[in-house]
Amino acid sequence: MVLAGHDFAAPKRRDTSGWAAVAAVLAAGLRYEGFETCGCGREPKFRPRTSAQVRQRRRLAARRGVALADMLAARDPYGDSA
Repeated sequence: MVLAGHDFAAPKRRDTSGWAAVAAVLAAGLRYEGFETCGCGREPKFRPRTSAQVRQRRRLAARRGVALADMLAARDPYGDSA
């Protein structure tokens, strides 16, 4: 069992695309956390919700030479200046 984070909301049981996205996020070392480390604020972090979003970010990471974890965490990968 893996701790996915305090803000993890599981996809529906039959949502294979959603579960594939969760597996990719966790495999990249990311968690579903939105809390600041000091506990004084909250900033929701983006995580892909479908396998299509994960595929898109994998292609962009390979094309730009950026770490997959950084690309998976990017809200709009086309707008990043990485």
